[in-house]
Amino acid sequence: MNTSQDENRDSLKLREARRIERIFIYHRWLYSVAIVLMAVVYRQLPITAIIVLSLGLGTANVIAWYFSRRLQTMKKQAALSLSILAVDGVASWGLMLLFIREPSAIVYAIFALIVIEGAVRFGLIGSLSTGAFFIVGLSAAWIYRVNSLDMSFDVAAYVFWIGLITLISIMVGMVVREWRKQRAYAEALSTEKTLLLERRRISNELHDTVLKSLQGLALEAHVLSRVSERNDEHPVEERAHYIEEVCNSMSQEIRGVVLEMRDENGDGHEGIKSQMTGIVESWSKKSDISAELVFSGEVIELPLKLAHDLRRIVGEALANIQRHSGASRVKVSLAATGELLKLEIGDNGCGFTCTTEDLYSFVRMGRLGLVSMKERVELAGGSFLISSDKRGTVISVTIPLEKTQKELTGKQ
Repeated sequence: MNTSQDENRDSLKLREARRIERIFIYHRWLYSVAIVLMAVVYRQLPITAIIVLSLGLGTANVIAWYFSRRLQTMKKQAALSLSILAVDGVASWGLMLLFIREPSAIVYAIFALIVIEGAVRFGLIGSLSTGAFFIVGLSAAWIYRVNSLDMSFDVAAYVFWIGLITLISIMVGMVVREWRKQRAYAEALSTEKTLLLERRRISNELHDTVLKSLQGLALEAHVLSRVSERNDEHPVEERAHYIEEVCNSMSQEIRGVVLEMRDENGDGHEGIKSQMTGIVESWSKKSDISAELVFSGEVIELPLKLAHDLRRIVGEALANIQRHSGASRVKVSLAATGELLKLEIGDNGCGFTCTTEDLYSFVRMGRLGLVSMKERVELAGGSFLISSDKRGTVISVTIPLEKTQKELTGKQ
């Protein structure tokens, strides 16, 4: 598991490094154009040097584009990034040396771009290293100006450029480092949230399948153990047959949950209408409670997860009606209206006094059915409402379909 996570993390880092490299490739073509424009503006610049700089940057761009698409490890990608950064640094100093006779030396501002590139590629270390490279190069260039070109050493300009590039190096490096920390923190929170949601989902699945079946088996086993004492009218064979049916049903449900968790491309377009019809009709026969199923709107395709959740919600609601409501009639309505999917389950039972906001009070009593229904709906981006009085209970579920249609379009 850890090996798989490390591989995924390395793969994400490699893709990010490639995206960063593409950004600098695009900008490097602009550098080449800028050099040519400067040669036009400053006609005294040597044409040969301009051609060498332009061709050098173009060649570096082609090399970066070629290898960035083919390197498969972060070490090799980092080596490529360091090499291209070195080429950019040398090219920038080559351009600045062409303006070495200019007293103002405004062209030194170009190196701020190299500092930013170093920060983006290698963080604070990259920005400080490129800043130090600039200071060393600037000192050598100005010593050359004084000794070989008989130019005066402008202390104010020298201090200004060293201070400016140093400040940029520190600020940009700190910003990039803080951004990386915040992103790592956000990724950690996202991973933790995903794990918590998955734990909650598995908890709901266990409650809706295994727990209910085990409770039924436990009850039957208890009754079976006392058949001889009570002279129970039901023979042992009938009890054993029921237990066998429950075990088979539980096995199928667990298999379905496992397959659904492993299926990354499945969808629920086998027919949510037929699935709901089967659930309601089967429940009505077992419970001897009249149940009406109503469909309206368009027949839509649903992702596997959403179709699965709708089945679980309906199944849990019907189970609660059978156990607690004393109802004689149930109506299940499923409607697709525009961009919304609406599910409504109503009964004429005795009702109860808990509101939607108070559902979590049932958790303390060990009753998770309504809470698991609410959480399934909320995880699907929908809303869950429940209203109940002496005339019965109505559960209303509304789920937006815009995201669902996008998921199906992406799979196609």
